[in-house]
Amino acid sequence: MSRDDQLQWEARWAVPAAIASFGAALLLVVSATLFLPKDRKGIDRAPDLLLSIDQQSGSYVLSSVLTAIAALLLAGVFYYLFGAIGARGGGVPQWFLYLVIGAPVLFAIGAVAYALQAVDIADKFASGTPIRGQAGADRAKDLTDVSPALLAAQTAGTVGVAFLFVMLPLRARRVGLLTPFMGIIGAIAGALIVFQLAGVSAIVQGFWLAALGLLFLGRWPGGRGPAWESGEAEPWPSRRSPAPRTEETPAPQATPDPEPVPERPPSRKRRGKKR
Repeated sequence: MSRDDQLQWEARWAVPAAIASFGAALLLVVSATLFLPKDRKGIDRAPDLLLSIDQQSGSYVLSSVLTAIAALLLAGVFYYLFGAIGARGGGVPQWFLYLVIGAPVLFAIGAVAYALQAVDIADKFASGTPIRGQAGADRAKDLTDVSPALLAAQTAGTVGVAFLFVMLPLRARRVGLLTPFMGIIGAIAGALIVFQLAGVSAIVQGFWLAALGLLFLGRWPGGRGPAWESGEAEPWPSRRSPAPRTEETPAPQATPDPEPVPERPPSRKRRGKKR
């Protein structure tokens, strides 16, 4: 694909990619607020989570479904960014394309399948005894054994999506498609895919995706980097770099050196004293 064809492709798919980015950001934030486990005194963490899932099974499944839809939208976002990076020589191997499509799909399937199985496990735990104490914790541990195939698919999807969140922003930063700040936030968002922090992970990921959507649309404050317009790898302009000189802005002229002041001749009184 020629450079002009690539720029036309990016312009044609900028709006759909931005919509996918905005949609994924919104769904991730909403899904994080739908299911909030309750804190029960005297009950360990695993039994407490199972009881919360049993009592809020509808919200838990809906949260997982929204997360899965967000993951599928991420496939479109990552594919658009992958194409822009590759066209500018970002050093992204072609086999990354399988990861760009496959990882979000595995993540989505794993999220929904795990949620359905977790609801079934939570129902079995809540309808039996014991619930409290060490015996309840041991019973919850015995019930939460998921199938190896489901666990493998979920793990592969989670690690793959996290890797894309980290790798693509860093490569995009290298060719001038993202600011250094956006590259760092993308890497943090990827780490939070694996190391979930309640109330933080979804906000960071949503913020990065919303900012990325604005960038795709050319609504970034101060304008996009020159790499988006030229189709080549160009560093993102720094705030400290001087503004380009235009015809309307005349070049500063050097100020002439001040003329030397002639020395005053000595007065008659001083000449008289010398005599």
